[in-house]
Amino acid sequence: MGMETNEQPHATVKPTMYPRVIVVGNLTIDDVVLPDGTTRMSSVGGNSLYTLLGARLWQSQVGVVTRRGEDFPRDLTEMLNSLVVATDGIVDIPGPTVRNWVVYESSGERHWIYRTPRERSRQVAVQPRDVPVAWLQAQPPPVVHVAGMPLDAAEAIVDTVRRFAPHAIITLDTHEDYVVDYRQRLRELAARVDAFLPSRAELADLVGYDEPRRALATLVSLPTPIIVIKMGEEGALVWDKARGILHEVGIAQGPVVDVTGAGDAFCGGFASGLSLGCSPLESAQRGTISASYAVANFGSMQLAQVNPATAQERIHTDPPSVHLLSAPAQLSQVEGADHGISSALDLMREEIAMIPELLAGQLETLAIPLRALAGKLHADGITTLYLTGCGDSAFAGAAATLAFQKLAGIDAESIHALDLARYRVRYLRSRPEHTAVVCISFSGKVGRTIEAAIQARRFGLRVIALTGNPQSPLAKAAHHIIQLSVPTLGYSPGTSTYLAILNALLDLALAWGEARKRDIARARTLLRNAPNLARQTLEESNALVRELGEQMAGHAWLTFLGAGPNLATAHFGAAKLFEGPQKLAVATNIEEWAHEEYFVSGPGTPVFLIAPSGASYDRAGEILSELDYIGAHSVCISDTKPSVKPGVFIPL
Repeated sequence: MGMETNEQPHATVKPTMYPRVIVVGNLTIDDVVLPDGTTRMSSVGGNSLYTLLGARLWQSQVGVVTRRGEDFPRDLTEMLNSLVVATDGIVDIPGPTVRNWVVYESSGERHWIYRTPRERSRQVAVQPRDVPVAWLQAQPPPVVHVAGMPLDAAEAIVDTVRRFAPHAIITLDTHEDYVVDYRQRLRELAARVDAFLPSRAELADLVGYDEPRRALATLVSLPTPIIVIKMGEEGALVWDKARGILHEVGIAQGPVVDVTGAGDAFCGGFASGLSLGCSPLESAQRGTISASYAVANFGSMQLAQVNPATAQERIHTDPPSVHLLSAPAQLSQVEGADHGISSALDLMREEIAMIPELLAGQLETLAIPLRALAGKLHADGITTLYLTGCGDSAFAGAAATLAFQKLAGIDAESIHALDLARYRVRYLRSRPEHTAVVCISFSGKVGRTIEAAIQARRFGLRVIALTGNPQSPLAKAAHHIIQLSVPTLGYSPGTSTYLAILNALLDLALAWGEARKRDIARARTLLRNAPNLARQTLEESNALVRELGEQMAGHAWLTFLGAGPNLATAHFGAAKLFEGPQKLAVATNIEEWAHEEYFVSGPGTPVFLIAPSGASYDRAGEILSELDYIGAHSVCISDTKPSVKPGVFIPL
């Protein structure tokens, strides 16, 4: 995603020690009611305390970033300093600390009841300016743990860390209140960090079912290097993407009195392990030992009494058990035939069904970073844009070019990555300082697109990477990154990735037009409606398309026609026939068909005419008449019924 942010971390006087682990989270005051009626009032808590106290058992250089209300005990700083915890990130704020009733049942169940208004959690959430910039810029780069907090706050913290410490390791915990309502945004955020650590319950909210290994199979397509699923008394699942290895780590032995803070303490031990150079598996073992101390008594402060040497000895004398598991299967293997996903084409259907939700989530997720990027490009005097890529990415660039011209008022052109890198880059008509190139590759690993980015930089052009992999070679060659996150269910001909790319480009065109003070209100409304329109189109066309597919199966080749942006859609349609049913298809301009393919078309020849209302609609109607005349099997895809009845009309 775009790397610009309006808020700056606050500068601090250089301390004697910079933390190797930075914990960013909240503070709370908990009033505890035990099953026998005993109360423990005003217990200090919060995920930042449990996490940092779990971290200090392994790493002596720990710092905390949090906000402290007026009623929180004032001796916290002194206590943490006595543990050699850096406290420059504690910010005092007006008003109360978040306060909860924590009620325990005899069954072991626990209930949280807000005593302060629920919205207070957002009001006290950590802000980017709270993070000491010196901590982020220290060498070696720190491990930054983002504990559970409102999602917009977590996004802002990750943005800030990536901006000021691009090589920092970021670990992310989830917040139970936002998972269900912001599933797509959470996936987007998880894709931007180095380790994602949801609890079992929060993962179930994210994917919609409580089956951790099956759920993990839906997350392994994310670029996130490490995924850890915290499963309470069942231990943890640890996925190491780089090595393609899945382990199950058991719990550390010990008494269980109060499970509050166990997950946070685990995250602290895990982050410390990473800071020491441990593997994800070794870090998880340290996390489980930290968690065992958190559950051994009531309250967070009992963790402060644990001698780090004692914990460190346990990793050698009584380490948590480890079991190697089979790597997460593709979802098709996990789901089985009962779930109707048994082939690449079935996966393709599933991904198509996800498109409306994907587009809606992306419009929400990319709004702020695209606005920031567009403002930066405008402020820097960029007036010419080239869009480049290969395959589907090239088609998306071609489809979006007119939007940049019309909505943003800039000179835009789509050039294939090979042509840009090998031919055109030396002869571009615009001045380099006023020119940007959007290099498009979801994987970030396409050779010619990377070459185009490198060549563009070499000739002084501003390079923007539009990719789903922020650590990819393409991203590393760019000045700016627009990061996409598209959940995939396994290998299938790409559909949702293409529309995610196109959606992001159209959104950038709107943001750029807004920065240039152009009237984009109507276009913005149309784009916001796109997810609902996509859903309606899929619902209305599903039966038609299935029947049409059966009819097309017996034909040797198909033709797709389009003009303007719709020519790119025609190319995309033809490409999917290569990749899916492996049928020959051609794509050409509506006008060119009359000069070329017309001569090899005749009765029964399948011709798909992509002709929504617009500049070429009248010419499309004339071509449709000719198709009718020669007896071709015509298929018209449009939002307006043509005057000549086609063989099949698919409504948009």
